[in-house]
Amino acid sequence: MQSTNYSETSLVVKIYTEQYGLESYIVSGVRTKKSRFSSNIFQPLSLVELVASGRTGSTLKRITDIQLSPAFSGIPGDVIKSTIALFLSEVIYRSIREEEHNPALFGFLHNSIQILDLSQDNCARFHLYFMIQLTRYLGFFPQGECNSNGRCFDLKEGVFTDYHSSHIFILDHENSLLLYRLMNSGFETYRDIVIPAPRMRTILDALVTYFEIHHTHGNPIRSHTILGEVLQ
Repeated sequence: MQSTNYSETSLVVKIYTEQYGLESYIVSGVRTKKSRFSSNIFQPLSLVELVASGRTGSTLKRITDIQLSPAFSGIPGDVIKSTIALFLSEVIYRSIREEEHNPALFGFLHNSIQILDLSQDNCARFHLYFMIQLTRYLGFFPQGECNSNGRCFDLKEGVFTDYHSSHIFILDHENSLLLYRLMNSGFETYRDIVIPAPRMRTILDALVTYFEIHHTHGNPIRSHTILGEVLQ
């Protein structure tokens, strides 16, 4: 969910929905003390059920009822989780432009957000795993294997390679190997991968670059700088 102020009292929110893909809605009067909608509904990554009115095909429908489903229990009170949520909200906003339903992508997003919220373990690497797996659904999942024939990951070409390219978008072998391990792990096992803090920052920067090259269409992702500072 991404929200923008609209007039003095309302919001325009972009929500990725199960039935219709990415949709834009107006929520009237939500920025007043008398609003019947709580402001925490419109926080980054909120999971909601909503009722909206408007003509089919209209670019801006009006929300008549909305509620958290479910309400977060872990993200609001955890600095690391809430910062990760803010960052991932921007990644999703910059990356997803689909205006038709995609059940597989919706399921991945919905399940991932709940896992982040409910996890009792260290979530400091969650955003790295999430971004890599998101590329599966967006069509630019890294190709090849990190081995003697593909020691480094070429961010521009999206493949593991053993040659030195003329461009600068190359991840060195040690970081490429960590990236490859994250690619091939699951939500239950990615935490077992030991990644020192400096390498986490390097991989995060590389993934942001990877998204910007292949999918965000020139729209930069900015909030990773804040996330990097929080996770130091």
